[in-house]
Amino acid sequence: MSILIYKQRFFHPNHPKTAKSNYCHIGYIATRPGAVKNEGMNHGLFGKLRPGDLQEFSSWQEVARLARDLSRQKKNMYRSVISFKRDTALELGLTNQKAWQQYIEQHISTIAAQNHIKGKNLCWAAAVHNEKEHPHLHVVFWDRQQDILKNYTHPEIPNRIRRQLIKDTFAYKIKQFCALRDQFKSGITEITDRMVSEFEFYIKNLNPKSFKVFYKRFMNEDEDSLHRLPKHHLFQQNHVVALAEKLLQLRANMPKTGRLAYQLLPPAVKSMLDELVQELMKTNPYLAQMVEDYVQVKVQIAMLYDTDPERIANYREKYLTEAKKRIANRILGTVRTLIKMEREVSMEQNHRIRRQYLAEQLLVGILDMLESLIMNGNIDYDDKAKAMGTELSKQAKKEWFLKHRDKGVER
Repeated sequence: MSILIYKQRFFHPNHPKTAKSNYCHIGYIATRPGAVKNEGMNHGLFGKLRPGDLQEFSSWQEVARLARDLSRQKKNMYRSVISFKRDTALELGLTNQKAWQQYIEQHISTIAAQNHIKGKNLCWAAAVHNEKEHPHLHVVFWDRQQDILKNYTHPEIPNRIRRQLIKDTFAYKIKQFCALRDQFKSGITEITDRMVSEFEFYIKNLNPKSFKVFYKRFMNEDEDSLHRLPKHHLFQQNHVVALAEKLLQLRANMPKTGRLAYQLLPPAVKSMLDELVQELMKTNPYLAQMVEDYVQVKVQIAMLYDTDPERIANYREKYLTEAKKRIANRILGTVRTLIKMEREVSMEQNHRIRRQYLAEQLLVGILDMLESLIMNGNIDYDDKAKAMGTELSKQAKKEWFLKHRDKGVER
């Protein structure tokens, strides 16, 4: 169990979904809840794509596109995470993005060297996630001159990186610890792996329960991809309770017969459902922002073919309505589950608990759905923008648009 957690992995370059997965991962670390954003931007991605000064990228998409293209060239995109407990991060002064940027600049060479990447060939992008109990840094790195496909990383490599990071980060504390045990005979004695192990054991036993939670939370849960992020902290419990009651009211007003589909609802019930969607967006800023992100990426795609301001405004309204309908249909799916519950023999108390659980799962499902739509929209935009950049005739562009335009929302 460690005072510093380091994880490293990569998706096999030969897998057909690796390129898209790496694109999505860049978007995930740059924009997910808790990501510390660059000033004036909607993402927090920074790093170096070439030797020189660290830069805060103008858009995360430019890095994601590069990662996707290099993945298709069979280059390994390594995903790594460095994490500390909150009190340790505070002690190290890792309290803001600038401090984390300085920290990784000092230590990225250790990560590169252990993965046999020359400094001049190293490229990397990172983002800080200011989690309450374990602030951490996601780093994606690769060798731009890699010419040999790698399909395996020995577990000892991340272990060596972790030990070296501890040596470099906590050298002063390890020396103090060894001095107290009368084992540090000289100020120039090299810090060994044995010393690191003894130091970690000592730190862990200062508060073993706390470190056990920290280790389990970060090592046993995979949080480096979309849909694997626990989202329960993105909404308040009182909002979940209120939503459960709203769902019950909505169910009570549903038609007694017929299929529950948005377009088939009576006007009064449809109005009630629309109001619930609006209330969810009002009470959950992150949901509202994701709806806006979804609308924006769809508008970007439309603008590849049509830049008339009035029609763009119409597109924006259309896509906003589409997003709300998608959310409404998710809500209707939960109402169907409530109706199914009513057919079961169960106590009212259990019904109440299950309604709240369903409400919570509904919110998580809506956020997952919008994350996928936004990421797929970004990929779609990139592909179409690339195609439109070629020497297509006006008629060819029109045919491209008609072939790929939106086919409508789920019903």
